[in-house]
Amino acid sequence: MRITSWSLALLLSLGTTQAFALAKTEVGSVVEVSLEQLHPTQTVVGYDQIYFNLGRFAKHRGKLFNEYCQSNGQGDAHYVPKSADLLHPGSFECETRVGTHPKEMKTVVIGPGGQMYLTDGHHTFTTFWEQPGAGAQLKMWVRVTADYSDSPDMATFWQRMQKAHKVWLKDGNGQIIKPEQLPEHLGLKNLQNDPFRSLVYFVRGAAYGRPSTKGAPPEFLEFYWGDWLRPQVNLSRYDLGKRADYHRALTKVGKLMTSLRASAKVGKSGLTVLQLGGQGLLDTEVLDETVATKLPVMLEYKAHLRSEAAVTP
Repeated sequence: MRITSWSLALLLSLGTTQAFALAKTEVGSVVEVSLEQLHPTQTVVGYDQIYFNLGRFAKHRGKLFNEYCQSNGQGDAHYVPKSADLLHPGSFECETRVGTHPKEMKTVVIGPGGQMYLTDGHHTFTTFWEQPGAGAQLKMWVRVTADYSDSPDMATFWQRMQKAHKVWLKDGNGQIIKPEQLPEHLGLKNLQNDPFRSLVYFVRGAAYGRPSTKGAPPEFLEFYWGDWLRPQVNLSRYDLGKRADYHRALTKVGKLMTSLRASAKVGKSGLTVLQLGGQGLLDTEVLDETVATKLPVMLEYKAHLRSEAAVTP
């Protein structure tokens, strides 16, 4: 990390161990942070995607620890006794050491003051934030993809973030917002819901997948699809609390996404269908599998939340 006058002052204000860790952080390295230290670079998530994951973790405890290990680039969980506790990583084991699989890790950009801005992983980390037994103090390992800590002010920092496509400045209705309107923390109380983000998530594998182009997938890939879909799909025609209607909405979304040529630009993103992982043909078998296995878990969890809210005084 480049040491400037402001960062030197920051280092002097930290303890020896913290200062050393901050000083040696550089692009490509992995660092450990608590969830509450991460600053979002988007103001929205797809609530239904998070509900699905919370629901499956409640049903299958092993999947929770697998998700934790994978997010740290450690493969699957290897040993998870009944006493395993996410807040105490020494109570269980992952297959490999941290960072062994860097492409599986969530990513951050270093901003002024050494602050960490999350650019990939808002859904996973918000799920952990909401997960009983985890929460805001949970520590995770993230991979640094850029260092803009030498920005002279926040305006310059956000300009660099926008130029690099590392921030999503739209609200849950697709309206443009300012960087100052981004939330300070993760968590469902801080992030808005964008139902199109969830719809795109649930057609993954059926209408699009990991881009075959070189390099890492574009950050905010699903949001580019959702932004393009928004003016074409009237969600008031669907009751997303019912499986049959959700299925119809997913079919509509999937057909639209696979109707474009590989070279076509997706909305105002400037990215092509190929760059965003478009498949060109809707895989109805994969979609039916999602409807049969994932939707019931999500809808059950969502109904559980509604019932809890109804009895809360």
